Amino acid sequence: YEWDIGHFQGAQRPNVDCFRSTSFGLSESEQEMDSSDPLNGIDKENTDILMYCTGGIRCDVYSTILRKKGFRNLYTLKGGVSNYLKEEGSAGWVGNLFVFDGRLSLPPATYKPGAGDDDDEEEEEGRNRSSSELGRCYACGSEVVELRHRNCANIDCNRLYLCCGRCVEELRGCCGEGCTAAPRLRPLLPSHQRYHKWHLYRHLDLGAPSSPS
Repeated sequence: YEWDIGHFQGAQRPNVDCFRSTSFGLSESEQEMDSSDPLNGIDKENTDILMYCTGGIRCDVYSTILRKKGFRNLYTLKGGVSNYLKEEGSAGWVGNLFVFDGRLSLPPATYKPGAGDDDDEEEEEGRNRSSSELGRCYACGSEVVELRHRNCANIDCNRLYLCCGRCVEELRGCCGEGCTAAPRLRPLLPSHQRYHKWHLYRHLDLGAPSSPS
């Protein structure tokens, strides 16, 4: 989900839902290899591998794991993307940066005011081309106005996803039709507020609305 609101130009979206499920380069044999793993079949001794993440910590952890698997030329972005945006501005970056607090999403200018103001035509063209891949509504596939995730109103789903304003209203804050009839629904929150603990909502009657007669 981080890639969906911002990434470096040319970066490929990893086929994983969260860091804990990442297993790139960890196959013990060719029979176990996943075709979607970009590290399958590469020369572990001579191939350069660059990783980046928000603050650099996850990359440090995973590079240690890969080194134990025999990968040698491992590189990480010092201080993560947040430090890169402070030092270099938005050069090469498309969209916003996902952050792990209540804000969820920050534009590059938050880290370096004026970032992107001096981009040349080639940089701007590349940014516009890559930005077409950002901000797709999980429910209908249309572009979203604000690059900021929300949690599904169904607490037993709690999916973190992007959603357009129309689908937010029609699905009452849920990520899909299947969640609108769930037994433990939270209220539709305005804008991109974060949900509180379930006990604050469980007394509310938020069942699926009855069909008009």
